[in-house]
Amino acid sequence: MGKLALILSGGGARGAFQAGALVELLSYFERTGRRINILSGTSVGALNGMSIAQAVDLRAAREEIESQWKKLRNRDVYKIRGWGIFGLVLKFATTRMDRWPGVRGVDSLFDNTPLYNRYVREYFRHDMIRARHTVDEFYVSLSSLNTGAAYVKSVTDEPDTDKAMAYIMASTITTVAYPPVRTVVDDPRIPAPLRSLPQWYADGGISNKTPLKSVLRFGGISELFVVNTYPSYPMMTEQSIRAVFPNVFAMLMRTALELLPNLYFLRDMESVQDVNNDLAAWDRLVREALAACSDEKTRAALFNLFHAAECSFSFKEGNKQVIDPVIIAPDEELPVQDTEFVQPKLGETFEMGREKARLVLEKRGD
Repeated sequence: MGKLALILSGGGARGAFQAGALVELLSYFERTGRRINILSGTSVGALNGMSIAQAVDLRAAREEIESQWKKLRNRDVYKIRGWGIFGLVLKFATTRMDRWPGVRGVDSLFDNTPLYNRYVREYFRHDMIRARHTVDEFYVSLSSLNTGAAYVKSVTDEPDTDKAMAYIMASTITTVAYPPVRTVVDDPRIPAPLRSLPQWYADGGISNKTPLKSVLRFGGISELFVVNTYPSYPMMTEQSIRAVFPNVFAMLMRTALELLPNLYFLRDMESVQDVNNDLAAWDRLVREALAACSDEKTRAALFNLFHAAECSFSFKEGNKQVIDPVIIAPDEELPVQDTEFVQPKLGETFEMGREKARLVLEKRGD
């Protein structure tokens, strides 16, 4: 039997859609006797994944996720910095652009101390995650702002709880909106004298909004479930076609937080399909070649030749298998934006996730 992988994208308040979908998906896993072997999340996907990984069972995970999202508010996640931002804008307005990189001031629009206190310092249960009650391996994505390296780090295997907390927190960070996390990530590629130096880390969504391709490298995955918080583009709907982007910030949000992550996701899904095609073509070639052999000795020699050659093909690396991904994503724009943690919009978004998951799972028929 292959492994089951569950991938949870980032998206801030859009995570309410993901939470609703997870309530249905976890119920489906219980009903069909499936176990989550690999769980990987970015940003809000890391927080939703944490609720699953540290639960005593999937039923408790469902109840906890629904409870969290039904009462969540902006004040539970961030505070606006106010005068600090105003002062920095004044500095920019009175400073030549080539000197902007040296201007000192606040490092983000929002103070995310409420999120840290609520979800990491008070809520995080490393001992429960390491006990593996519901999930064999729990990973989160983060990227170094210093080196540009992207990581998928195991929270389950990390022995240092403080470092595991830093991984979770870093994965929730969207730069500009929230301050990055300073920590040390073990990486043998870093020169030995520099490995103990802390770097600044932020959301893996910088290049890994939906941590799919990196997880597939683990190999042995036969079932893949992805819960994406963004619709799949291009969207040829009237709402998209008539959309207006009145200022530079609106255009930045559209490009950096919606269109680019979707392009990465589509790229990763194309990689899955390419591996599927290569595996199918290879198996067909082996079968037809062996069937054409006239005697058993030649057939055995050819089989050994094929078996030895498999190690040189990347599509065979790590015991890769043909995967039919199950994608749960919105069909339309959601009622909330990334930083809009407000009720009843979150509740409405939550129910949209539940309904979409029901429709997708009903089509599977098991």
